[in-house]
Amino acid sequence: MSNYHFEVKNISRGKGRCITSSMSYICGRKLYDCYNKKSYFHQRNDVLYCEAYQPHDASAQFSDLQCLCNAINEAEKRYDSRAGREIIASLPNELSLAELIEIVDEYVEEYFIKQGLCAVAAIHEGRNENDSSKNNPHTHIIVSTRTVGPDGFNEKKDREHNKKMYVEIWREGWANIQNRAYERNGLDIRVSHESLEVQGTCREPIPHLSRIDWQKEERGERTPAGDRKREVKKQNKNIQKRQLKRGRELGIEISM
Repeated sequence: MSNYHFEVKNISRGKGRCITSSMSYICGRKLYDCYNKKSYFHQRNDVLYCEAYQPHDASAQFSDLQCLCNAINEAEKRYDSRAGREIIASLPNELSLAELIEIVDEYVEEYFIKQGLCAVAAIHEGRNENDSSKNNPHTHIIVSTRTVGPDGFNEKKDREHNKKMYVEIWREGWANIQNRAYERNGLDIRVSHESLEVQGTCREPIPHLSRIDWQKEERGERTPAGDRKREVKKQNKNIQKRQLKRGRELGIEISM
């Protein structure tokens, strides 16, 4: 069963989030925050790929994560400033790492770099210790809230992409680019950005674990959120079995 997950979060000082800490978390790199004078190091061993992207006319120094963090922090003066957006999106477990990188590269180029924004993306393995076929690879993409050029970040915020319609545009784009990857690899699998209700299925969306709950589950600790996720997956599997059985009885092939 193909999987689709896509969410957008703001990285806002006013909400207690820090652009440098966020960069460190997705990339597993030690970085220093020049705004609050503090170092961050989120050590991790599941980062399969990490890349900094910038428009062709931006300074080459922005390919360095520390320089990029410094520049963003220097551009954001307010104590409650929103320094970036973070996208967390699932990736196909059926495809190679090279294909996953191509999906991320194509997406970032199309929806952010062409708009004059810079971005940092990392692919995490989402490792299932018991069964690698059940890995949950995903990407974190951090996007600037200001356009960038030869002279650095624009003094004015990019407020165009604050419009709600862009979340839907980004969601649909993520599905389209994954589906093109499935097609060029000869796989009869497709994902949809539309809700399960719109797709006409009675499956329940699988809840996403918070960072803390995911870390606890990785250590072997059971959490209420983890229990709920397991329950929903079990229910959906039973629904799938009933639908397939009903299809066979009616002589209809049902694609899940």
